Amino acid sequence: MRNKTTASSKRRTWNRSTQNRKYKLSACACVIIILAFGAVAGPWSTALGLRRVRALFYSPPPPPPLPSPANPSREYVYAGGQLIATEEPNPLVAPLNLLASTVSSAQINISWNAAPNAHHYVVERASQLGNFTTLNSNVSGTSFSDSTVINLNAYLYRVKAADIGGNVSPSSNIDVATAITFDDDPFAAPPALTLVKAQHILQLRQAVNAVRHTTPSLGDYTWTQSSATLVGAQVKAVDVEELRTALDQALVMLSLTSGGYTDSSLAGLPISKLYITELRARVK
Repeated sequence: MRNKTTASSKRRTWNRSTQNRKYKLSACACVIIILAFGAVAGPWSTALGLRRVRALFYSPPPPPPLPSPANPSREYVYAGGQLIATEEPNPLVAPLNLLASTVSSAQINISWNAAPNAHHYVVERASQLGNFTTLNSNVSGTSFSDSTVINLNAYLYRVKAADIGGNVSPSSNIDVATAITFDDDPFAAPPALTLVKAQHILQLRQAVNAVRHTTPSLGDYTWTQSSATLVGAQVKAVDVEELRTALDQALVMLSLTSGGYTDSSLAGLPISKLYITELRARVK
């Protein structure tokens, strides 16, 4: 009886051990399956080495493609497929000291100082203040020749700096020039003498009126001596004074330098070619 009891007890012990082993194997299989599908994560997983087990059954998907920069002039820093920082481009400043100069009735040249961080420049022109259009959008240097002008027309110019991404700076200063060719330009240097003629005054009147037309509200100036009566007549102080007044009215509206002429009062003075030269310099 004792032997039967012992044998029966051993069988029960063996059965429990087998069941325990089966249970443990099943539990391990469940853990591996759960880890393979990423459902279990905890601080104990590292200690048990389960991350290595998971790696045998699971490969992470590739990182998403990096988004394209919205602004190519910025520097974009990515980590793990995510944008983590951007660096603003160096700011563009307006070009300085733009100068428009008349070459002839068919050409006007402009020049300006180089702007920091500029890749190229955008040249704009207007026949009237406020109506600028792009004349050239990709000028690599700091000068430009405009050969599309019309004789006896005045033009306003300004320039913007641009970077390689197409961002542009504020506008430069504005300058004006008239497409005109003056007689006796330049006047002969001393001791040679050049007689101031009615034609010199008439040409200046055309140029001054052209500059006045670049403003929104100024038209032709009303001169004391008409063009017809000036031909063959003596040039008077009033003719020069009116040219100064008519031009300064326009220059003030264009925010350009006005006044500062030699001999502000011409009463009783002979008409000097210096007066004509100063006026020419303001319109060309």
